[in-house]
Amino acid sequence: MMHIAKRNSGLATNHRELGAVNELNSLEKVQRNASARPSTDTEDLGGFLTILGRRAGSILAATLAGLALAIAYLVTATPIYTAQTSLFIDPRARNIVPEEVVAGNLGSDFALVESQLAIIGSDRVLRRVVNTMQLDKDAEFAPPPSNGLLSRIKGMIIPRPAPPDAETRAILNLAEVIKVKRAQKTYVVDVEVSSSSPVKAARLTEAVVEAYLADQAAAKAEDAGRANKLIDSRLDELRAQLRKAEIRIDEFRKANKILSSEGGLVTEQQLTRLSGELITARAVAAENKARLEQVDAALKSGSGIDMLPDAIRSSLIQKLREQYAQVARREAALSTQLQGRHPVLIDARSQLAEIKNQINAELKRVSTSARSEHQISQNRVDELSRTLERSKEEVSRTNTAQIRLRELEQDAAASRDLLNTFLARAKQTQEQRNLAISEARVITPASVPSRPSKPLTWLILSLGLLGGLGLGLSRALLLDHLDHSVRTVQDVASSTGLPLIATLPLLSSSNAIGRMIPGRGGADRTGLSDLMAAIANPSGTGATVGYRQAVLRLLGRIRSLNRGHRPHIITVFSAEPGAGASATALSLAYAAAVSGERVLLIDGCSRTAELSNTLASDLDHDGVIVLDNKAHLQSITRRDARSGLVFLPIALADLRTLKGHQRKRLATGISALAQSYDLVVIDGGALIEDESALALAPIVDNFVLVARSGATDPSALADAADMLASSGDRLAGIVLNVGPANAG
Repeated sequence: MMHIAKRNSGLATNHRELGAVNELNSLEKVQRNASARPSTDTEDLGGFLTILGRRAGSILAATLAGLALAIAYLVTATPIYTAQTSLFIDPRARNIVPEEVVAGNLGSDFALVESQLAIIGSDRVLRRVVNTMQLDKDAEFAPPPSNGLLSRIKGMIIPRPAPPDAETRAILNLAEVIKVKRAQKTYVVDVEVSSSSPVKAARLTEAVVEAYLADQAAAKAEDAGRANKLIDSRLDELRAQLRKAEIRIDEFRKANKILSSEGGLVTEQQLTRLSGELITARAVAAENKARLEQVDAALKSGSGIDMLPDAIRSSLIQKLREQYAQVARREAALSTQLQGRHPVLIDARSQLAEIKNQINAELKRVSTSARSEHQISQNRVDELSRTLERSKEEVSRTNTAQIRLRELEQDAAASRDLLNTFLARAKQTQEQRNLAISEARVITPASVPSRPSKPLTWLILSLGLLGGLGLGLSRALLLDHLDHSVRTVQDVASSTGLPLIATLPLLSSSNAIGRMIPGRGGADRTGLSDLMAAIANPSGTGATVGYRQAVLRLLGRIRSLNRGHRPHIITVFSAEPGAGASATALSLAYAAAVSGERVLLIDGCSRTAELSNTLASDLDHDGVIVLDNKAHLQSITRRDARSGLVFLPIALADLRTLKGHQRKRLATGISALAQSYDLVVIDGGALIEDESALALAPIVDNFVLVARSGATDPSALADAADMLASSGDRLAGIVLNVGPANAG
């Protein structure tokens, strides 16, 4: 009865296995169709969501860590208060002194207003604030240099210069808490100062504005003062320059005899006077000449006294002519009355001749005088002509010298004008220095802030949350990008070209039912007891049911590969350690044993011997294992009383050290022992690192490669497939473990 029930149970299990095989065949078709469409899980939204789901824990942890850091910062951060005042920079010209030497207006260019922002935050203005507010004694702005252990260690590693003085530290720290900005397209400038005290923030803002206004007025006064000094120093030079120019003019006048009198040059006045005198002299000479000629003509002609010209009639001649006329009338009267030889007539005629002789003598004297006057006048004309020619030459030379003189006078005039200009500018700069005002004025005074400006709670929390989330997402995407391990069916197919015969899901240790092999402490450490408990309990829930069904589907696929002979020997390999080959071999063997088959599980992984150390920990593996002796091999086996699974720990003999003939003897011994079983499962371990299990390849019917999602490298999986390529169609395919619970 018990054998019949067991047989019926076995038949039912076979039916379930056949259904699982059909289901797996359909899954392979879907997988092949999916592999025909090459894509990765990061190329679309589905792939991105897959990455998020795979690393949701680390993303959540990073997000919570960022939020926790933000909260910790808010708890420990010192609140900062910010006060603000507004200034209006007036660009209009306000010239108190006309024609100012130093321009007082800023102009209409916004770049000039922008330059005022830099001036407000300059060291010169801040130094005024520090001195006014005594910030060099304020611990907030001039903290004492740190002399702690950490600072001394840093100083030993990186030499640092001596710390600045308190005033410099205060200026540097004040510059960090000042913010100056200009409202867009306006002349309004906002000045903000932050401090841990709201009252201090308002006072500092007012102090900065007052220091800026005072600095502007002082700067204008300084500019005017510097201009005044420059002008004063230049005035002395200009005076000396003008003095030298005037001395050169005077010396040039003396050297060239350029003398002025009554608004004109002496030489020109002299030339004019000589010209007039020459004309007069020539007229006089001409008159004297004409008179002389008349006298000479009168003397030569011997004409009567009545024919003498008036020009030569002197008073004496006039008297002689009157006497002559009287004597002539008397002589005429006597001539009519007396005879020619009458003494009276002769006396009259003698008087007449005497008078005539006197007139002729006077005419000769007049002629001599006229000739002398003519000669004198002619000599004067000649002298004036010579003097005039010399004067003309002098005037010509003077005119030539005046060309250079005018140049010297122009230089002197320019120096004089420049001196006058500088004298006027000196007066203006002096007045401008005394009347210096600033073009800026306060339009909104600072008030004591009622709320801290920093830190902003909502901003810090948002940054912490978003920063942690962003860091988690970035880390997840980066790790996924750097992770070249197989994850999907497409990855397995593209790296090896082999079919995927099964996927084993995650089995959490929380689903453990109990140890199936009492006294095997290693089973708990590796989680192998969880696997056996899940397979042995058909009424489990959650992950245990899914795992059990996946193992049964894998077992059904393995059974479908059997050609009908007994025993059916399979070897389970992995490409690299940690893929779960040992756990997969145990699960497969244990599932077959629970279903009623005679199963032999062989540990052929000498590199770790995980199954042997767990399931045969009571075996004295320091003794000699006779690998070709069926009886000896049978003696070291271990049997599970509940499932009937038989375990052979040959890995304890370290198969890696076997020679070629020893490997053949091992295969012979295993083959003889296997004849008593329906299914033989060999744990081959990591094939790339330990190929010793290939010694049993001649007696193996099928090979199964195990890969772990997120852990097995595709190139390693391809290399392992190449190592088994010589087995032909005995390489059944690949089993993909999709969770870390499958230890081994």
